Amino acid sequence: MAKPKHIAFIVDGNRRWAAKRLLPKQAGHREGVMAIKRTLAALIQEGIGYASFYCFSTENWKRSASEVDGLMSLFNEYFSKGLDFFLEHDIKVEILGDLTPFPKPAQRAIADVVKNTAHCKTLVAGFCLNYGGREDIVQAVNKLIAQGKKKVTEKDISLSLYTKDFPDPDFIIRTSGEIRLSNFMLWQASYAELYFPKLLWPDFDKKHLKKALDEYSKRTRRFGGN
Repeated sequence: MAKPKHIAFIVDGNRRWAAKRLLPKQAGHREGVMAIKRTLAALIQEGIGYASFYCFSTENWKRSASEVDGLMSLFNEYFSKGLDFFLEHDIKVEILGDLTPFPKPAQRAIADVVKNTAHCKTLVAGFCLNYGGREDIVQAVNKLIAQGKKKVTEKDISLSLYTKDFPDPDFIIRTSGEIRLSNFMLWQASYAELYFPKLLWPDFDKKHLKKALDEYSKRTRRFGGN
């Protein structure tokens, strides 16, 4: 069965999951973190080499201050306590996005995990934090301008994106039933297969990943060639 090298996840539906259970939004985000951990373990079992997770977009700063603060605390907790999990599963952690606006404790916790998993090889996991597809392209172009480039190629741009060390995603999965990319990997998604299951992200597990991979195996990828 053909499998993707890189699966990108738009982890949508945490707040709706909580609302359905009359729980605070933070409970949904916390369950979403558990779903990421389950999915990482399942991806390794399936032999997937790269995965990325759209966790906090450049637009998410528009949410209420209490929700944003809760997310920042959750990121700090997840990475502060998560190093053993990543090392146990031989997962190399990369950050895709600009962490500059994040609170310093979260920045330090994240940087520590990135540093201490740099040698891991079984799976490369990209966490998209303060990430936006348009912003990614803009920062790449500005980087090339700063290098004195007068004319750029597609390769130049690809190698200047946050995802420079990742292959373009073969498969993008967005949970919750929403059928759009929402400013996610706009350059990289050019030829990705798209999949939009209706379940909410906190409910995503191993069996749903298997179902998604089965769907992917039925696709014929032509890349415009025929």
